[in-house]
Amino acid sequence: MPVELTKSLDSKKLKEGDPVTGRIAADLRMKDGTAIPRGSKVTGHVTEAKARSKGDPQSALGIVFDKISLPGGKDLAIKGEIQAVASNPNAGTQDTGVPARMPSAGEGTGAGTSMPPPPSTPTSQQTGRPLLNAQSKGVIGIHNLALAENSVLISTGKNVSLDSGTQLMLQVEVE
Repeated sequence: MPVELTKSLDSKKLKEGDPVTGRIAADLRMKDGTAIPRGSKVTGHVTEAKARSKGDPQSALGIVFDKISLPGGKDLAIKGEIQAVASNPNAGTQDTGVPARMPSAGEGTGAGTSMPPPPSTPTSQQTGRPLLNAQSKGVIGIHNLALAENSVLISTGKNVSLDSGTQLMLQVEVE
């Protein structure tokens, strides 16, 4: 399920249990036929927030999503874990550059590294469309960040920081 964060997150400022919100980045239909329109709110919480300190080798930010708010006031309970993360496609210039490997960034089937993007193409593709698809895994286009087990993002930097608009691909189970 493609989601984009509605506000920035910083492991230095957050604590376990803090709310996290995003919005669905594409129209979706559940197996039972339930429609989830683009822009629907997704709510979750922080499971772990740690800035790197003298004794820690890395910083961490864990996030899970619990609920989708559908139009008309209906809520759908979910268990959503992060499968992939990509930088905000509409952000200004970031010092991340174009990742060397972008097999999941295109809108077609993508043949892996046989079709690298031109050097002048930013990761956003200038469209604001999600960079991730259902096959995306890990972190794409964000320097010094990795996705560990249980939806935890880790970094050897001082903190894990995600901008508003950061793209997430969630692995979702409806409860």
